[in-house]
Amino acid sequence: MSKRKNWSLLNIPDLAGKNAVVTGGNIGLGFKTSLELARKGAWVTLACRDEDKGKAAIERIRDKVPEARLDFISLDLVNSQSISHFSEQFGSKNKHLNILVCNAGVGNLVNRTLTDEGLEMHMATNYFGHFALTGLLFPIIKSTDNARVVIVSSLAYKRGEINFSDLDWTKRKYNRMKCYGDSKLAGLLYMQELNRLFKAFNSSAMAVAAHPGLTATERQQSSGMGGILARWLASSVEKGCLPQLYAATAPKVLAGEFYGPRYALLGYPSKHKLKLNTKNSEIGKRLWEVSEKITNVKYLEPIAPQLGI
Repeated sequence: MSKRKNWSLLNIPDLAGKNAVVTGGNIGLGFKTSLELARKGAWVTLACRDEDKGKAAIERIRDKVPEARLDFISLDLVNSQSISHFSEQFGSKNKHLNILVCNAGVGNLVNRTLTDEGLEMHMATNYFGHFALTGLLFPIIKSTDNARVVIVSSLAYKRGEINFSDLDWTKRKYNRMKCYGDSKLAGLLYMQELNRLFKAFNSSAMAVAAHPGLTATERQQSSGMGGILARWLASSVEKGCLPQLYAATAPKVLAGEFYGPRYALLGYPSKHKLKLNTKNSEIGKRLWEVSEKITNVKYLEPIAPQLGI
């Protein structure tokens, strides 16, 4: 990325003819991302749990962009039936998916919380739900020219670890920041494995990652020191959404890259170095296998060429 120019909303290219899905598209970074994608001509599907809030978000976007092409399909990332319903509904209406922004998430849950399906809430929402959603949409994504899956992460991934013997924190003392970091590390390991699968299919699709830094969203302004810092120091949502919009739309983005604010938590989008190693690659492969079992979503696999044919 050029050091001479700060990338802004004005740099988003024309997206006419492209389909986009934004999870958590009704609020915060997801809403602003949906708005700007729609402003540039993309057909945007807002994916969120509450139908009333989703449709209200659509009206808010149309107030700003009257010609916006928008849709709403309900999606609860901690409910496997809801994820299946979303993929079926989207697939019945669309033959391609150019941009999938895995934006929805939870953080800073004071108490250990489990989903109705028995999964720890951070990992279930931030990682397993998006793993299942992308897996069910995978046939459409891999067949779409230059499609992008954007994993919205956090620098908290540096504190994360994947404890396969205790993914739901039943044995360890619950630590909300570390639990959140685990889920964000999982997303980045998943990004790497997803790119390997795209490559195996000879698909032009790719997965990239982004993080918003310190941004004045509802989530970051929750209780605790993070909330105080967010209120006093955070970037606006308009600026916080730039890294994920860059990852989703900028022409020179490459598979596996990680974008965030230039100065770690603040600033315009810049490419960051991911601190993952060979061991992480082995963990990522194992996590993929475990994730398929937990979510009951099996990704398509390339058919190996048969000798002599």
